[in-house]
Amino acid sequence: MAMSLCLLIISSKIAINIGIIDMTLQTFSVIIISLILKYKKAFIVFFTYIIMGLIGFNVFSNGGGIYYVLKPSFGFILGFLLSSIVVGSNFYKDKKIAYYIKAVLGLLIIDIVGLIYMYMILNIYMDKSYSIMKILSIGLLPFIVKDIISVSISAFVAYRLNPYLQYNMDYEYTDYDKNISVNSNKS
Repeated sequence: MAMSLCLLIISSKIAINIGIIDMTLQTFSVIIISLILKYKKAFIVFFTYIIMGLIGFNVFSNGGGIYYVLKPSFGFILGFLLSSIVVGSNFYKDKKIAYYIKAVLGLLIIDIVGLIYMYMILNIYMDKSYSIMKILSIGLLPFIVKDIISVSISAFVAYRLNPYLQYNMDYEYTDYDKNISVNSNKS
């Protein structure tokens, strides 16, 4: 889980500023983390990421701190939590198309939560009076091609990696393993 958190932080720092929201690789990271870790562990990773950022660690694309909740882009980060539940769920286990369906659903959830939050921050808190079309042109249209490509790649990569990773993650530390390590230390 720590490696997933590192991947998420690094992907937030690879950013191109194109306006109110930076273009990052976070969508790729969120989807692949959710597909590989499943929903409980992925939720913990994203929750930890958000808490770290809000208490001041420089993990978000533009820093960190409690004030980040007032940024129009913070809703997309909140969307990571809800997305992890759907993307990391076990419906249609081990079917290639399920990875793509869950990845697209995750992207939709992130975008819907993010756009609603952006609309509220810009229109209520910042008193900008942007229309829904303006919000879509700021928060969705510049990113849609990159996001569709990144979720497709993340679904493909997760589908290919999951058989190997799940074998290692499902391994249980048994009494037999304890005996081996205890006996090997005695010699």
